[in-house]
Amino acid sequence: MSATNDDSNAGGGGGGGEGGGGGGGGLVINTTPSLASRLNQRADLLRRIFSFHKTRNPKHYINLRSSSKLFHRALPPPPLWTSFPNSNHATLQSLVDRLEELQGDEESSGNVPSVLFIDEGELSPMVDMENWHREGGNVTMKKPLSIIGAGCGKTTLVEVGLLILGNKSDGIVEIENLTIKGGKENGLCAVNGMNVKMKGCSVEECQYHGVCAEGADISCDDLQVVGCSESGVYASTNATITLSGQGTTIQRNGTNGNSNNYGLYTSSSSSTIHLVHPLTKEEISTNNGGSGNWGGPGTIKQVDNDGVVLQILYEEEEEESSEESSEGGY
Repeated sequence: MSATNDDSNAGGGGGGGEGGGGGGGGLVINTTPSLASRLNQRADLLRRIFSFHKTRNPKHYINLRSSSKLFHRALPPPPLWTSFPNSNHATLQSLVDRLEELQGDEESSGNVPSVLFIDEGELSPMVDMENWHREGGNVTMKKPLSIIGAGCGKTTLVEVGLLILGNKSDGIVEIENLTIKGGKENGLCAVNGMNVKMKGCSVEECQYHGVCAEGADISCDDLQVVGCSESGVYASTNATITLSGQGTTIQRNGTNGNSNNYGLYTSSSSSTIHLVHPLTKEEISTNNGGSGNWGGPGTIKQVDNDGVVLQILYEEEEEESSEESSEGGY
């Protein structure tokens, strides 16, 4: 029995030698992917998935990125950001002023938050009444900044408007995912300065216009303007306001009864409102007071996603001069 066992053991050892030198010190290659490699593969898959996903709030990505190593690898690092309410600033204007001050400081300019998140809730950003009256009830912005709320109807700025100034060459201001309600003047107004992008916002019950521009351009995706005293969307001299998105609605504005108000108002020959296809003026502007749902000396055009004009939706008809038709020729 012992001899048989010895032969068996010897044979087993020899077989191992022929099979690839397992017992003879041959090189063994481990083909199992490392943990880092597997994470990278999964991160690549997530990147492809996220490329098809349009988040409603960029802060969700920031929170997701910090939740695990996998998401940390898959998602790009966020920009520098801050938030309001803020323990160092009692008012939103104070925080905006500080960010603009830091942007003007050469030593700090590279480390200044470019994104300001506003928490969910109804906020009265101007509690300093002296400054509130001096600024006309507005938070004034003179430098590029992205202001992002928790969602339309979730973050609400109460009794305040946004006034965008600055220099056009400085950049743009982005306003996303919030509601402006009960502003003492305009809801959002850009005047002879930076252009503005709005996304997923509503403007409600402001005492002047809902959204207005003069010497600047504003693009609005899924904008809702409801119940403002004057015009809903007001494009003044050398201004273009572009509206896009199936959530766009301009209704029940012009509540003060003034005949100079419209749902969509182009107030001069150099002012234009663009509606991105398939939007039409009849679809988005309804039940407005004043002189109706659209009007003014300017034009309303339907454009494609690249801004190419598809058709003229509105252009004021030339009226015969009363002087020419009057008998006296006064």
